[in-house]
Amino acid sequence: MSGSSPMLTDILRQPEVLHGLLARRAAFCELGRAHLVPGPGGRVFAFGCGDGWFAARAVAAIAGRFVQPATSLEMVLGDGFSHADRAVAISLSGSVDRTNAAAGRVVQEGGVCLALTHEHGGALGRIAGQVAPLRVPEVAQFLTGTTRYSATVLGLMMLLEGAQGGCATASAQMQAFVEEQLPSILTQSLAVCRDVCPGLAPGISGIRLLGGGAEWATADYGAAKMVKIVDLPCWSGEIEEFAHSQFWGARRQDLVVLLAGGARQAALAENTAQALAACGMACLAVETAGVAVPSAHIRLSLPAVPAFLAPLAVAAPLQLLAYFMSLATGGAPDMPGDQGDPSRFRTAQLLSRTSELAPAA
Repeated sequence: MSGSSPMLTDILRQPEVLHGLLARRAAFCELGRAHLVPGPGGRVFAFGCGDGWFAARAVAAIAGRFVQPATSLEMVLGDGFSHADRAVAISLSGSVDRTNAAAGRVVQEGGVCLALTHEHGGALGRIAGQVAPLRVPEVAQFLTGTTRYSATVLGLMMLLEGAQGGCATASAQMQAFVEEQLPSILTQSLAVCRDVCPGLAPGISGIRLLGGGAEWATADYGAAKMVKIVDLPCWSGEIEEFAHSQFWGARRQDLVVLLAGGARQAALAENTAQALAACGMACLAVETAGVAVPSAHIRLSLPAVPAFLAPLAVAAPLQLLAYFMSLATGGAPDMPGDQGDPSRFRTAQLLSRTSELAPAA
């Protein structure tokens, strides 16, 4: 099936791509050690837009106080950057307006900025001066991002590992995840999503992705993928705050996707699934901590992974859910954005990537 589908090909190539990235772990750790160790009282800021922002939040949630995630706009509009601080600017294209402006401000104020990007990072690489290249080629241009997002998460993890002095245990767990657990996660998720999406799609009015901690950022990432290719309204949010806001506008026919990447998240997901069942709302649980969410109508029970790897483990099933839900709702997940809706694509460039704009005819 993947041979005729660029998006599915992209999703399923993750073990191979991440294995190659892990082979360069020593170089990433050295970049982190050389450029991201803050001075006394300083912090490491990780910032970006879109997938870069989601990755920064997901990794920061497992890195503790060492990392401060921020949007690129926050870095542009904020109160400044101290000489003791360090920053990672995340953008594979290197052409996002606000991210480049934020990197420029860090450098202008005497800070150290490292670009986590594809190869040389284009304009961003020139602004930052220091580059951590992921070197993940696109399967197709302007395709909904999957493997490149996972590579960004892993690359950021390795940079921060170096900045914090390295950890042999973490390295061994990363290797085991990529070689053993991720292929199984993809195989299981592919089978479940392919089977359940055709039956789910006709009866649901929208999709709501909920998580806590690192999984909140991953829920936002999943919704950002779905809203581009699934012909249904899509939302995301923190699992607790959903109860205080989104729930009151939710329809009974909405599908709620609960992310359980840790034991505490699984307990919250189970409480939510039980409560929503009382009003007839269906839930799909993604379980990657070895802890069940038994009240969910559909359970995607995947191999248990260490909590710090949950941002990688949970992203993959969401990518497959987006792909098969798109097919089930009549979408075109393999259609590049510039071809599927040229007017919207140009507006998106006007909003955030003016350097990519083609000259007007």
